[in-house]
Amino acid sequence: MTREEFNFATSDTAAGSSYSGPEWRRQLDGERETVNNSRRPPSQKPPGVGCSALCVGVLVAVVVIIVLLCISLIVVYENEGQVVAKVDLYDVELPAEQTVWFEANLAELRNAFRVVDENKKRAKNVVLFIALDSAAATPADPRPVWESFPHLALLRPTIPDGAGASVSFNPTAMLCGIEPRHRHTVGFDSAVSPSDDCNEPPNSTHRAASILQWAQAVGRLTGVVTNGELVQPAPAALYAHTPNSSWLYAGPDGQQCPDVRTQLLYGETGRALNVIAGTLPCPEEFCREAFESAWEGERLDADTSYKLATELKELLDPALDEREYALGLFERQTLAQPNAFHDLTVGALHVLDRPEGFVLVAIADPSVPIGAAEVDAAVKATLRKLSTVLDDSLIVVVRSDAREGDAAFATVHATGPMSHLLHRVHDQTFLAHFISYAARIGRFRDADLTNFILQMV
Repeated sequence: MTREEFNFATSDTAAGSSYSGPEWRRQLDGERETVNNSRRPPSQKPPGVGCSALCVGVLVAVVVIIVLLCISLIVVYENEGQVVAKVDLYDVELPAEQTVWFEANLAELRNAFRVVDENKKRAKNVVLFIALDSAAATPADPRPVWESFPHLALLRPTIPDGAGASVSFNPTAMLCGIEPRHRHTVGFDSAVSPSDDCNEPPNSTHRAASILQWAQAVGRLTGVVTNGELVQPAPAALYAHTPNSSWLYAGPDGQQCPDVRTQLLYGETGRALNVIAGTLPCPEEFCREAFESAWEGERLDADTSYKLATELKELLDPALDEREYALGLFERQTLAQPNAFHDLTVGALHVLDRPEGFVLVAIADPSVPIGAAEVDAAVKATLRKLSTVLDDSLIVVVRSDAREGDAAFATVHATGPMSHLLHRVHDQTFLAHFISYAARIGRFRDADLTNFILQMV
């Protein structure tokens, strides 16, 4: 029985299992690159010194030691961050039906050793995909790209106090990092209880800031896209604060307790969003037109460049790279079409991909039929779009399977700066704090001078 040496530090790359920027490009675009990692140790020339045989011997020994140290340093540099393990690999004759699995899993083992590399950079860009209670992959679907991301954790949902209440994920908890008292409040902490009236506005000190508010505070561009309704709790937790999540388009008092739509248009975080895309099926006639007109007026008053998209295909226009803002409000049936989620994501990236960095949240609405393959297409498009800056970009995919029931955990797959911090079961509130630390926003924001320098380099 023959055997060969199997080196875990090999540079072989298995399809679907690579993590660096160039490797993602090879995986997604089928490119072949030749990587030459060879280094040559600097030549050492012993000084010419006339002395006795003993002196010469000592000098030779010193030179040999220096050369060996140099070689050792070069080897360490070449293999920095890698675990090198050479073991015997026995060559066994197997039928093709078995060989294919052995070869595939040897590649998985090689890539598992690469995961020891940790990207400890500041995440200049963040793209967060949320697909909770989404359709599971079918046998016909290819393996989604996020399964090749190097880091994975589980998110624990909210455990309710009352008996019989369902276990669920709360948008405020996930996107603001705090647990609210009740699922019917949005953007408030546990000091605010659900309300059916508006005798007085909730105390503003109990508003929960979201990851988008944190990003805007340090000059990052921000965007939210969804194939569902923009005023539902998941997107609303990013920009709105309401004690009643049913106050979508109207409330008992528009001044003291503005509805969610009003906060999207005029709220501090909402009006600063660089990209807004989804559906807005409010009950009043010409509601969408009124929102578009008011939003466009805001852009004109601020003398900023913008794009008001009326068709999905307009989001794929490369000219969006030159616009500072974009708004796309579409019909439900339009967003239920194949590739709609992909087009929303690509359009947002056209606007947001700028030197100052950005945070984008893309939400797959569970009420809209969407398969894993469609989310996968959007994630792959993101990797392509950011291929030149992947080492500075944190890509996170949060998913749960609708078939698992109320008690299911959500999986979090991540690649990019600080993604290694995802490694076990976390409370759902951890997601916001993890992004805050990785991107240096919120309580982890850089000092003003540091942030300015980082934006300039």
